[in-house]
Amino acid sequence: MVQFGIADSPVFDPGTEFQYCNTNTVLLGLVLQQVTGKPIGDLYREGIIEPFGLRGTSFPNAADSSLPDPHAQGYTLQGQDDGEPVNATYWNPSWGWTAGAMISTVEDMPVYGRALGTGEGLLPPEQQAERLNSFLSDDLPPNSAERAYGLGLVHEYGWLGHTGELPGFNTAVYYHPGLDATVVVEVNSDIPSGDCPADKPTITDAPHDDIPCADPAVRIFGALAEALGQPLGTDQ
Repeated sequence: MVQFGIADSPVFDPGTEFQYCNTNTVLLGLVLQQVTGKPIGDLYREGIIEPFGLRGTSFPNAADSSLPDPHAQGYTLQGQDDGEPVNATYWNPSWGWTAGAMISTVEDMPVYGRALGTGEGLLPPEQQAERLNSFLSDDLPPNSAERAYGLGLVHEYGWLGHTGELPGFNTAVYYHPGLDATVVVEVNSDIPSGDCPADKPTITDAPHDDIPCADPAVRIFGALAEALGQPLGTDQ
């Protein structure tokens, strides 16, 4: 996966621009394994899963992509030319590796989501402070109502968290410091809907022209954020 990601020349000089890329997180996983001498699955279990008591969370073996029962069936339009959703539940997710192959549940994710936003039990205070300061710039003062990406963490109009997606599944996990509340949305579809461009594959049975085009977990999270009095911006 890394060879695929770095085969071409850099898109821009380091430190001059920003572009989200899963290759970065795969590289980080390789670094963690090299520095510690342990498999990444052991590191997740020892550092996160067991300390937080996440009984429904695991890092799958690349040779075994099965999901623990019971599990939802996930649907996607990726790779489909006829516009008909297909079941992607059993597509092997190993290519996502440290960029997104984790398995978890809606019961476990609020625990991790709060730790992600507060750093409590996850990082030393100075490291969490550095993570939160990674959003800062001349254009983004602390607690501003803006969007930004920091050290593996998203600032979304006051919410702190991240989204995740593999074919058939779509997740949003965010914590709001002011509310001390965590919102988790897991959807068994990665098919966008809303006011989407004509050339973008979408779910076709429930178009809503007044809703911006977004993946389902992001759309639902936006509605929940608004209901909680901390709405997202209009550029979703």
